[in-house]
Amino acid sequence: MHRAASHRLIALSLLACAALGGCERRSHLVEQHLLEFGTLIEITLITADLNHADVLLREIESRLRAYRDQWHAWEDSDLTRLNRALQSGKPVAVPASLRELISLSRYYHALSDGLFNPALGRLVAAHGFHDGEVDTVLAAAIARDIPDMRDLEFDGERARSRHAQLQLDFGGIAKGYAVGLIGDYLDANGIGDYVINAGGDLQTAGNRFGRPWRVGIQNPFAPGAIARIHLEGRHSLFTSGNYARRFRRGGEIAHHIIDPRSGESARGQSSATVLANDPVLADVAATALMIDGQRKAHDLALSLGIEDFLVVSDRREILVSRSFAEKLEISPQWSTKIVN
Repeated sequence: MHRAASHRLIALSLLACAALGGCERRSHLVEQHLLEFGTLIEITLITADLNHADVLLREIESRLRAYRDQWHAWEDSDLTRLNRALQSGKPVAVPASLRELISLSRYYHALSDGLFNPALGRLVAAHGFHDGEVDTVLAAAIARDIPDMRDLEFDGERARSRHAQLQLDFGGIAKGYAVGLIGDYLDANGIGDYVINAGGDLQTAGNRFGRPWRVGIQNPFAPGAIARIHLEGRHSLFTSGNYARRFRRGGEIAHHIIDPRSGESARGQSSATVLANDPVLADVAATALMIDGQRKAHDLALSLGIEDFLVVSDRREILVSRSFAEKLEISPQWSTKIVN
């Protein structure tokens, strides 16, 4: 984390104002960098009150740390304790910190026809994406009988697993959920212009001193952006790709986005990007499109209610919705197909 540096900058600004003996009230661009969820989270906001910004950023850091303690998929957390309890096959109490995430996961699992499947935590771990230990025997066994969110039964605030291999992992939704909560907190505290950037997945609000926020979409094959977009107002831009957590296994690249139909890393797509008003929807939809966006982009867009999406194939081909193409500046001269 770069917390100390950020707070020194704020303190120096306040001292300069005091020395001048009554500065005009003006807006400041304030940035904070935090490391949570295994990624760099950058908070950028515009405010005239640096003390207020300092208080807000401290609270955001505290909340992100609490979210990690609640939702982490393999270190000690509310989620890992729930997963262990579910192995009994008996009804167990679901912590309040997980109920909405589970409810949203079940909802989007149904809307995506099962492509979004947070019940695959044990399979993700067997492929080595939790602690680096690969268990090919276990992965093959789970792939023959894959659990999904329908295997989790609820009775009020208690749940029971009907599948021995069910293990929840919110890797495809927790970032969007956390970004949304932080955005709500900033909104509620009078911050109208901000960007929350969680490793390239972001939520914007307002603008940057009267101009739109200018952001890029990661090139999945090399450093840099394949497209740029100007955003003004409230938007969520999320990308799911095979470049963040991957390793070479045999002659193929294995990555953490698992196709629930095969039990293996999704094939055909290198990245998928979604622009939406809701960060949870953008996160989930990008994950689903990363699994089968080349063939099912139109059907997924309809079922999930999204209009703006871009999918990059592993052959460097771009599939983009017409409405999104009209908003983007696409850089590479790759084959591009626009769909309605």
